[in-house]
Amino acid sequence: MKCKEKQSVFAEARQNMAADMERFLPQKLRGGKGKWRFALALAFFELVLLGVVGKFLYAWLTG
Repeated sequence: MKCKEKQSVFAEARQNMAADMERFLPQKLRGGKGKWRFALALAFFELVLLGVVGKFLYAWLTG
């Protein structure tokens, strides 16, 4: 019985992340078109949202 050549951990992780991203993306963005733009916009929105919420939460807790 032949052993299948093992994939590198990084290649497997990249494939898993790509599959997860495909499930998360809206239907019209699946398949590559606009995928990275959507991911960057989502990351920017998340950072801004967390920054604003964190600022007000910090001000409320320390004020």
